[in-house]
Amino acid sequence: MADLTHIDWKSFPTDAKPQDQVSPNFKFYELTQSDLAARHGIPNDFPSATELRAAVYLCRNVLQPIRDALGRFTPNSVFRGQALERALKNASADWFSKSQHTMGQACDVEIPGMPTLALARWAVEHLDDFDQIICECYDPAKGPNSGWVHISLVPPGFGTNRRQQLSYIRHPVNRQFVYVNGLVATA
Repeated sequence: MADLTHIDWKSFPTDAKPQDQVSPNFKFYELTQSDLAARHGIPNDFPSATELRAAVYLCRNVLQPIRDALGRFTPNSVFRGQALERALKNASADWFSKSQHTMGQACDVEIPGMPTLALARWAVEHLDDFDQIICECYDPAKGPNSGWVHISLVPPGFGTNRRQQLSYIRHPVNRQFVYVNGLVATA
């Protein structure tokens, strides 16, 4: 296990080991960890240094500040390769995802004991920057911890962070999931 926390994200080594420290509280393996990938034997490795380094940047600027302020948690998902995205979305082998997860620029987070909507609002108020914060599948009827918060961050030199606040909720009439502006719960 090496402490790689002092290495700039732009030159983070592509040969990092699973137990290497990326930030004070996160190890390298946590950036590619996936229960779905493990259950289905899907490799979920970074395809290039670009995705790896974007995930390191995200870890240090989103995951670590959340950990510092709110305590211990394990991210649900950070990087997801194309094969994992296809399995998750039940998509055909030729389908290509444009999700920021596939670029190492997004994570899904839940904090035990913290309501999902409160976590999303905390992230908007306390993170230095973000591209999107999406309160996903939050339904107060299912409890304060239903759903999760998707947070994306575009690293410097790769575009502009939009600072969008969205929710992915069930439409009250047709019951299909839809994106809406703002941080809200399913009606």
